[in-house]
Amino acid sequence: MKARSKVARARAPKESPPERAPKLVYTQAPILLGRLITKEEGGFRVALGSVERVLAIDPAVDPALLDDAISSGARVIVDSETTSIVGVVTTRRGVEIDRDDRVKARVRSFEIDAKEEVLLKVPGAFVRALGHEVEIYGDRVLTRARNMAKILAAMIKLN
Repeated sequence: MKARSKVARARAPKESPPERAPKLVYTQAPILLGRLITKEEGGFRVALGSVERVLAIDPAVDPALLDDAISSGARVIVDSETTSIVGVVTTRRGVEIDRDDRVKARVRSFEIDAKEEVLLKVPGAFVRALGHEVEIYGDRVLTRARNMAKILAAMIKLN
C-alpha cells in the first residue's frame, strides 16, 4: 500500500505557478511634455522634442493659461492619443481658493491692473474704481487715521 500511494503521488499533476499578467509595453508614452512656441490658427505650435506640431486645445483648458505659458516658458501636457493640449505644468504658486470659497494670500505686494473697472463688493457695500472715479458705498463709511486725515481736492462737496 505504501508503494501505491507513492506512485499515485508521483503521477498526480503538479500545481503550476500562477500565471503572470502580461507586461504592458508602450510604443509611445500616453502623455508627452512639450514647450509652446506660438499661437496659430487652429491651435498652438508645440515643440515635442525635436519635432514641432500645431495642436488643438482640449475644451477643458483655458486658452489664457496657454498664452501665459508662452510668455513664461512653462511646459504643456499633450495627450498622445488625441494629440491635443490637455494642461500646463505650473512652476509657480497660484492663488488658492479653499473649500469654503475663501482666498488667503500673504504677499509682499499686491497689484491689479484693470482696463475698465475694479469692483470689490460684499452684501450691502462696495468699492468701485471706474475710469477716473472711485466710489465707496455702504450704510456707514468709516475712515481712520492715527495722526492726521488729509483730503486733497480742487473742490469738496458734502451733502
